[in-house]
Amino acid sequence: MKLLRLSRKLSVVALAVAVGACDEGLTDLNQNPNAPTDVPADLILRNAVQSVANTALGVGMSWNHAGLWAQHVAQIQYAEEDRYQPRVDNIQAFWDALYVAPAKDFDVVASKSRAANRPLQEGVGLVMKSWTFGVMTDLWGDIPYTEALQGDASGNFTPKYSTQQEVYNGLFTDLRRADQLLAPGGATGFGAADLIYNGDGTRWRRFANSLRLRNAMHLTKVDAAKARSEFEAAIANPVLSSNADNAVLRYTGAAPNQNPFFVNVLSRDDHRISKTMVDMLRNLNDPRLPVYAQPAQSNGQYVGYGNGLPNNSMLLADASKIGSAFLAANAPAYFMTAAEVFFLRAEAAQRGWNAGGGTAAQHYAAGIRAAMEMYGISSSAIDAYLAQPSVQYDPARGFQQIATQKWIALYLQGYEAWTEWRRTGFPQIAPGPAARGPVPRRLPYPGLEVSLNKANLDAAIARQGDTGLAGRVWWDRP
Repeated sequence: MKLLRLSRKLSVVALAVAVGACDEGLTDLNQNPNAPTDVPADLILRNAVQSVANTALGVGMSWNHAGLWAQHVAQIQYAEEDRYQPRVDNIQAFWDALYVAPAKDFDVVASKSRAANRPLQEGVGLVMKSWTFGVMTDLWGDIPYTEALQGDASGNFTPKYSTQQEVYNGLFTDLRRADQLLAPGGATGFGAADLIYNGDGTRWRRFANSLRLRNAMHLTKVDAAKARSEFEAAIANPVLSSNADNAVLRYTGAAPNQNPFFVNVLSRDDHRISKTMVDMLRNLNDPRLPVYAQPAQSNGQYVGYGNGLPNNSMLLADASKIGSAFLAANAPAYFMTAAEVFFLRAEAAQRGWNAGGGTAAQHYAAGIRAAMEMYGISSSAIDAYLAQPSVQYDPARGFQQIATQKWIALYLQGYEAWTEWRRTGFPQIAPGPAARGPVPRRLPYPGLEVSLNKANLDAAIARQGDTGLAGRVWWDRP
C-alpha cells in the first residue's frame, strides 16, 4: 500500500514537471511570428493608405454608390444602386472597412509618433485620420468620433455619436495641429513607406492646409462665418499649388498593389461613363472626353449610358466604357489635387473672402488648366477651351461655373463629387426613369449598429431626423 501511495505521489510530481515543461513550449508555440503584437508606425501607414484608397476611392464608392449618384458613371447591369436601392451588406462593408482598418490605423500612427517624439510623422497620421473621418462624416452625418477607436484602451465598444458639427470642429483642430507639426518641413522619416509623398513633410503640410480649405467650404450653408474664418486661416499657409503637390497614391501595377478599377474589370463589365458626363463634355467641347471615355465598340462614338435605367437597357457594345487610363493596373488614386484647391480659392474669391491673392477668374482658369494637365492635355487645347464664351468666367454665373468645372475635374473621385453636388446643386442632375426616389443625399446607417450600439444610434437619429437616403447631413441645406 505504501508503495502504491509513493508511486502515485511520484506520478503527480512527474505530471507537474511535465505540465510545466509543456507550458514553456506551448507559450512559445502560441505566439504567431507572422502576427506581431506591436507593428512599427511606418508599416501601419503603408497598409492604411492603400486600404483607405481602395475603400473610399475604389469601385464600391466611386462606381457603385457616390460616383453613381454624382452621375459620373452608370450601372448597366445589376443596377440597384443606380436606382437608389443600395444593398445593406455594402453599407455595412463601408462602415467596417473605414473604422476597423484605416481610421484606427492612422490614429495609431499619430499616437505612436507622438510617444516617440516624432512630430513630422505625427502630423502625417493626423492628416490621414482627418481625411478618413471627413469622408465618413460626409457619408453618414453624426458618427462615433470623440469616443471612437477606444475599445482596446478603455473597453468602450459602444461609443456615443458625435454631432457632425463636433466632428468638423475636431477635424479643424487636428489639421491646425498637423500644420504646426509639419511646418519645419524636411523628411518625415517614413521614406518609401509613405506611398503618397515618400516622406516629404513640406508637401504633407500643403495637403493638411488644403484639406482644411475643403472642409471649410463644406460649411458655407450652415455656418458661413466659421467657413470663412477657417478658410482664411488655412490659406495663410502653404497649400497645393501644382500637380507636383497632388496627394496621390501611385499603384505599382504588381499584385497586390493594383488599382481596384483594374482588378474589377478583369472579371466584370457592369459600368459605363454616364450620359450626364458625356453630354457635359461634348457641349463644352471639352478635350477630356477621349480621356474620360472610350469609343463605344459598336459604333466608334462616345456614348454615355443613362443613370437609373432598368438593367441592360442598352447593349454593352453600344455605350462607352470608362477611359482606359483609369483602368490600368498602375492608375493613380487621388486623395486631393491642386485643381480642386484652385476651384476652392475661386469660390472663396467669388464670395469676397481672402483667397490668398488672385481673382476668382484667375483661380477658375488655373483649376481648369491643372485639371487638364493631369491628363496630358496640351497648352494650346487648354487655351482654346478657356477662350470659349461658354467656358469664360462670368461673375454673374460664377458659382455655377466653378461648381460644374470642379465636378468635371473630380471625375471618379466619387465621394467628393457627390458631396459638392449636394452642397452646390450643380450641375443639375435628375433621377433616372427607373429610380426609386430622389437622388440620395446620405448613406443610411449600417444594420449592425442597431444590434450593437442601438441606444447611441437612436440618439443620433433623433437629433438628425431623416437618416435614410433622402435625408440631409448637417451641412447640407436647401
